[in-house]
Amino acid sequence: MASSLVRGKYVISKVTGPNSAVVISDGAVLQQDGLIVEVGEYQDLRSRYPNEEVIGSSNYVVMPGLVNDHFHVGLTPFQLGAPDLPLEMWSLARIGSRYIDPYLDQLYGAVQMIESGTTTVQAIHSAGRGVAPVDMGVADKVVKAYQDSGMRVSYAPSIADQNSMVAGSGGGEEEFASRMPGDLAERYRSFMARSYWPVDDVMPVLEEICAKYGNNRHERVQVVMAPSNVHRCTDEMLVALKDMATRHSTGVHIHLQETVYQKLYGLQAWNKTPLQHLNDLGFLGPEITCGHSVWATDEDIALMAATGTNVCHNASSNLRLQSGIAPIGKILAAGVRVAMGSDEAGINDDKDLFQEMRMVLKLHRVPGIENTPPTAYQVLQMATVNGAYASMFGDRIGTLEPGKRADIILLDLRNIEEPFLDPEVPLVDAVVHRGRSIDVDTVIVDGEIVMRDRQLTKIDKEGLFKELKEALDRPLTSQEEERRELSWLVEPHLRQFYQGTMPRDTEPHTNYNAQS
Repeated sequence: MASSLVRGKYVISKVTGPNSAVVISDGAVLQQDGLIVEVGEYQDLRSRYPNEEVIGSSNYVVMPGLVNDHFHVGLTPFQLGAPDLPLEMWSLARIGSRYIDPYLDQLYGAVQMIESGTTTVQAIHSAGRGVAPVDMGVADKVVKAYQDSGMRVSYAPSIADQNSMVAGSGGGEEEFASRMPGDLAERYRSFMARSYWPVDDVMPVLEEICAKYGNNRHERVQVVMAPSNVHRCTDEMLVALKDMATRHSTGVHIHLQETVYQKLYGLQAWNKTPLQHLNDLGFLGPEITCGHSVWATDEDIALMAATGTNVCHNASSNLRLQSGIAPIGKILAAGVRVAMGSDEAGINDDKDLFQEMRMVLKLHRVPGIENTPPTAYQVLQMATVNGAYASMFGDRIGTLEPGKRADIILLDLRNIEEPFLDPEVPLVDAVVHRGRSIDVDTVIVDGEIVMRDRQLTKIDKEGLFKELKEALDRPLTSQEEERRELSWLVEPHLRQFYQGTMPRDTEPHTNYNAQS
């Protein structure tokens, strides 16, 4: 692998606080074989390394590659025909979607992420409901997609062994099925049971995945355990996944209290929130990341802080699926580390973390001069070093410093600075407020250029899109027809199961306006 000097008008080395960062004017990063050797002033480095290839110029910002810490699929559910609905209804609608090969799907996601400056992804992957929960062949396809793209991937096979679609104050899937007509109830139970394997069947496959891809066997691949959600796993499964993560020194990424119904299930099942139930199991700690955490209570937030547990914020997804707005201001104030993810689809039905950063920056600006919203520095930290930590690449990426791997993006300054930008505006503020995915010119992962002049170097984008279109532009298979019919038949019963169960007298974390 070649060495190079990556040059910019500014180099953002790292965020150092809520209102501070190390920024080098007319700077450069020297990388050799994917390792950052020096970061400093361009003229100094150029004089000492005159023969190195120079990537970039004074027209760019050089900054760490972004980290998408919560990602599932490439083609969005909306593209595949599932409308935006509350999460519980949306999950049911999704079972009628067309099948797409995991390799093609994840490679499509990689295209979108690379083009918008993301160099690392935590791929929380599930083959879908009604099929085997974990499969070595599927794992190979997902990992290969990212290896072929050049991206760094934290592969997290999503596991559930109960209640993966239904949970609320009325109970879980068995309580729901008991309310449906007998034939439909049995058909529903049979369909859902295909994805529920006992611990003794799940663990050997996960061991095989860890043996092949874990323990730093590949520079750009990590493995993370991913119990789908607290209510979607039996206690036995939760403990087994946590134990496996400990044995293999991986992290754990778990969905948590994404919707009010999930919180209500916890109060009904355990007389406490799902997070507090995890604490009873000895599950929480610095290696745990809780995705969403929209319905975290003040007590939950204090528990996260006390145990060093992390949060991944998925603002756009939470808005699209009517889940709510996570109390990120309180979570940050408690000292909890927060990462960021696009989830299934961002606000633009894509994987654009620049747009997601701006959404997070503006979403939590609640009224009142005494309220301090997240700063641009904190938001950039979520999308870089905090995501690196949560995806188990924290010792390698997230900042541009000697000893780290060279995961770097070059952002064209023209749209940010022209026709005018006051020179007193801090650079990090300018990037987060004004930077867009179309400004991403060059993307480097581990020293390898995977996009240059906005042209992908490792993926035939046109050929991929043609292959995707051919794979999906076809009549539904009999299995797809069966799944779609089941979704239609179950829908009115599921809607009735949740109807009227959302409490209306709860105190929100943040008030945006008043009724009178």
